[in-house]
Amino acid sequence: MIDYATLEAGQPLTRQSITLDAESVSAYTAAVDDRSSPTDAYGAPLVPPMAIAALSLSAVINALQIPGGTIHASQELGFGVAVHVGATLDCNATVAQNSVRRNFRFLVVNMVAAEGKGSVVMEGKSTIMLPV
Repeated sequence: MIDYATLEAGQPLTRQSITLDAESVSAYTAAVDDRSSPTDAYGAPLVPPMAIAALSLSAVINALQIPGGTIHASQELGFGVAVHVGATLDCNATVAQNSVRRNFRFLVVNMVAAEGKGSVVMEGKSTIMLPV
């Protein structure tokens, strides 16, 4: 079990590579009933931006070993460039803030996903409320 009180701003939480293959993109679009099938100007399939966010946040949730009663309170995301199916992204998450108010610990996590030589695909932050 993680001692959430010891997490400090700037501390890395996750660093992983995610390959957005056709199978994982299809699983995401089926789960959210997304039938849009985005493509680039040449007809090559693109990854829905929220699939990138979901996979990045999933890694954070797994790394934090989130307990029952946790609330995903907010999320802010920005997407820089389109991502083709089959791309591999480097996804990193760090602690931005860690505080306690009333009976909850508020953990703010910064997330960045980049492709290739650092081309930022997604930047964002999530606020997670954990019961104290």
